Amino acid sequence: MKLNFYIKAFSTIFLIIVFISSAALAGPTDVVSVALDVEPTTINILETKIGVDIVMQHMHEGLMTSDPVTGDLEPILAGSITIMPNGKDIKVTLEKNHKFHTGDPVTAHDVKWTYEQAVSPENAHLVAASLEEIEDIEVIDNYNLIFHYYEPFAPWPENMWIGICSKNYFEKVGREKFRAQPVGSGPFRFVSRKIGENIIMEANEGYAYPENLYDSTQTKIIKRNASRKKVDFKTLKFFIVRDPITRLAMLETGELDLVYGLLPHDAKRIGLKPDIKVKKTSNVPSFFALATKPLLYPIMQDFKFQMALTHAINRQEIIDKVFLGEGYPMYMYASKSELGYDPTVKFEFNPDKARKLVKESSYKPGDPIILTWTNAVPSSEIIAPIIQKYLRDVGITVQLQQLEAGVQATYSRNKDRREGHMTLYTWAGGRDPQTRIILTVPSDSSYTSYPGRPSKDILDKLVVQQQRELDPQKRLAVLKKIHAILTKEPSSVPLYGLNQIYAMRTKIDYTWTPKSAFPFNLTRTKISK
Repeated sequence: MKLNFYIKAFSTIFLIIVFISSAALAGPTDVVSVALDVEPTTINILETKIGVDIVMQHMHEGLMTSDPVTGDLEPILAGSITIMPNGKDIKVTLEKNHKFHTGDPVTAHDVKWTYEQAVSPENAHLVAASLEEIEDIEVIDNYNLIFHYYEPFAPWPENMWIGICSKNYFEKVGREKFRAQPVGSGPFRFVSRKIGENIIMEANEGYAYPENLYDSTQTKIIKRNASRKKVDFKTLKFFIVRDPITRLAMLETGELDLVYGLLPHDAKRIGLKPDIKVKKTSNVPSFFALATKPLLYPIMQDFKFQMALTHAINRQEIIDKVFLGEGYPMYMYASKSELGYDPTVKFEFNPDKARKLVKESSYKPGDPIILTWTNAVPSSEIIAPIIQKYLRDVGITVQLQQLEAGVQATYSRNKDRREGHMTLYTWAGGRDPQTRIILTVPSDSSYTSYPGRPSKDILDKLVVQQQRELDPQKRLAVLKKIHAILTKEPSSVPLYGLNQIYAMRTKIDYTWTPKSAFPFNLTRTKISK
């Protein structure tokens, strides 16, 4: 009997060991759920329309990707990238170990095809205008290609993050299936999408992401791809939750693991929960301002009146009282994480000086200045009346107008006077100022509100010059000249930037990628054991 007992006991222990071993070999089973406050317009990376669509990049790899520590673009699909002696051509050599989820290798032919699709009007890609700078893409062989630009193009790295797609897969399944069932070569595979509800991906078991080694300051990479690590969890779920209160409630109940873009008072409350941790960073694109309309309203061409607006608004008080100190004043047309931002540019809050400037300007007391606000700007229903009071205190009559965000955008694009004299708006930008500048600054640009600036000819030339200047220091010098003109002949009143505040369940640990407006590098999320 004892022998039978030991045999049974041994068998049970053996089965438990086998079960545990099998579970370990099966890989991670954890789910990480992330809230999106806006529905992506597409899951097809070739048709990226708005910023949030870029979360689909988790299924893809680009030639370059955002480094998780520095936020700068670093090679990922590319083994090397070289600027050719003429300054116009960029040679790319691909690494040879990357495969699509179909098993096909990622080749130079796929890269060329992807860029041709992204620039096609049929897809209307978010960065198609920037890709127009590329004259041709020459495939040398399966792993080497050259981007031929018309002229030297300083922001060329910003054209290198586009998720590469499989030409073979597209030709095999056709456009509609490609749009509904995308494949990439990235760390996650597409599983499903329910419009208005969620997008589900699963870890690509064959994928291991690169780990870089940094110097002691943790700001400079001294060795790339020193080792590779696998994703620490199995399933990545994006839930579309538009209401901020609902997002926080779902985080508290465990239905969500990560939420971002928190307002400070919400972060303060949720941070008191023992199973939730809150993080924040200021090294992200953030820019809130008053867009003025000099083209439509001559008073906005008056420099003294514009400077009165600048000196009349107590930016720090807005940050402290409305955003509980989770922000910083802004005084120039560039976000804090953007190339060309100069922290030394400042203007004092001085109501007396503002009052004097108003009297010296062409403003007629009592004339209503229309300030438009929309719900696209956080807490705009509070900020607009505060600005109204600041301006009233220096002798400017302000009439508030609320518009639906889409209507305001249409008025702005069409240069419609119904938008009013100025609009409370946000445009975070990114690492490089090219897109922001090219769309809003030149006299013939789509969204310029001051095409008749006195210095428009000089400014137009400087915009082209900064785009062509490949030397970083020389380019910064040109950008400084551009910002000096924008300060002297303004079409906006910069107000403030806000910290990115994000919260997560203690079961995970995630760190925001610097200089990013959306949650990148979720691949590197760690599961707490």
